[in-house]
Amino acid sequence: MLSKKTLASYLFWGLLTGLYLAFIWFFTYLYPISEDEMLCPVHNLECYFWAFITVCARIGGLINIILIQGYKWLFLILNPLAQLALVYSIFYLVYLRMPNFKKLEDLPAFLFIALASVFLVTQPDQTIFWFAGSVNYLMLGVMFMAFCAVLRKTWHEPDFIPSNSFTRIAAFFAGIILGMNNENSAPMIFCLCGLYTLAAFILKKKIPNWFPHLFAGVAAGLALMFSSPAYHYRNNLNFITKALNQRPLFDRAMHHLANMDLFMASSLYALPVLCLAAVLCAIDKFKRAIKNEAFLMLVLSCFVSFVLAMVFFLLPIRPHRACYSASLFTIAAILFFANYIKDEYKFNLTPYFAAALTLYVAFIIVPFSKPYFSLYRQSLQRKAVIEKMLTTPDNTCIYAPVYDIPKGPTTNLTIDFMDEMGRRHYYIEQYYKRKFASGREPGKNEERM
Repeated sequence: MLSKKTLASYLFWGLLTGLYLAFIWFFTYLYPISEDEMLCPVHNLECYFWAFITVCARIGGLINIILIQGYKWLFLILNPLAQLALVYSIFYLVYLRMPNFKKLEDLPAFLFIALASVFLVTQPDQTIFWFAGSVNYLMLGVMFMAFCAVLRKTWHEPDFIPSNSFTRIAAFFAGIILGMNNENSAPMIFCLCGLYTLAAFILKKKIPNWFPHLFAGVAAGLALMFSSPAYHYRNNLNFITKALNQRPLFDRAMHHLANMDLFMASSLYALPVLCLAAVLCAIDKFKRAIKNEAFLMLVLSCFVSFVLAMVFFLLPIRPHRACYSASLFTIAAILFFANYIKDEYKFNLTPYFAAALTLYVAFIIVPFSKPYFSLYRQSLQRKAVIEKMLTTPDNTCIYAPVYDIPKGPTTNLTIDFMDEMGRRHYYIEQYYKRKFASGREPGKNEERM
């Protein structure tokens, strides 16, 4: 028989989780169909292979093909669940367990992760609420963080996952999927597998029997993804990228500093502050710090976060959303820092972090929400015009103005919508098999850009 206190705790956790799922569902619902959803309107693998060769070689493209047939109802079901799975994955990575739903002690950490994974990640409109963005960033981010959580758990409990024929085969195919994660995440997953293996040999830790199969799968997935000609095609798409690709690496790195600033600003510059804090902690208690697992994980998380964002200097002109996985590790690093301070200085920072972030979200939630409502209203107007005009003769051109979206509270929280009417309208014309005009068509010189 559950006590009243335990029952009340379950109810509170359930209410909080339900509100969070409803929040993600609502903003996902407000986000309309975009240019990328018109690439493969037909549910078939032929379109995936075409996209693999010309557009994107990530495994997210396959997820896109599978889910697009059920757009948008299926996405509205899966996207909030994927976001909740991300929250649990980060929690498990940091604490090596799920939250204790019988009590409320884990509530501050859960609340912080839940809010941070929306408001402190890069471009949440493109990485969470946008269909093509979610399948390529949020859902792949869940895989990445779950992989890291399992890796850390097996370091302490090598038999956490039993080794048998099934788990070895499953590990290999899971490795292929991980190896076809994002262009920065997949190589980092390979490096983390290598670091895990090296550390296990040096420290004489047991390596699970399924792990080499996972490692081999990651290598195979990497080879498969980067064998695609899509990257060569996209990097030579116009003269700007061609010119940047021909510049020395140092020049490209300097050019990338502005992108790094945008990335760090998305988490309110938590990453450089954490790096400084780690240095100060090491100076204060060096011998204790290097023996504390929370401190080592803090350093590793900061390093991984920085590298995941910085590595894009090799590929100039990449959208800000590409640093999404880096921002997830910044969130993990904040909690590892709080755990280290609690271990060594007996002061729990997590409730203060959660309270501060809650106040920040309360302050910005109205200016954050208004652009989504505006975009949704405009999408309804466009949809009504298109439905009406599709009843006219085939030679009638449909006029649909470009969306005018208000700015959000910050650059990172401003909607950067992939409007199919924003340039030459190939995708929307192919999708509806009609001609379109927005009144803001680019000229010939601009089209070449």
